[in-house]
Amino acid sequence: MKKLIHILKGWGKVLGIIPISTAEAKLSEMRLKVCRICEHAKAKRVFHFINDEAVVGHDLFCTQCKCPCVEKSLVVDEQCPVGRW
Repeated sequence: MKKLIHILKGWGKVLGIIPISTAEAKLSEMRLKVCRICEHAKAKRVFHFINDEAVVGHDLFCTQCKCPCVEKSLVVDEQCPVGRW
């Protein structure tokens, strides 16, 4: 249940529903630098809705915990499943 709450919190931040502090943004960027070079992070095709249009994009997902990396990186209480951050 805790994991679900964290991911919902991360999505809320990505969607602009929950504000992101400067410290959270810096922490997220540091975490994502690690994720971008990690062998467990894989790009998946996803749909983004921009101006009511579906646009195909690619987002990083962790193959170990199955979480979206950007959303997970924005939640201070989250941890990398293989201990990298």
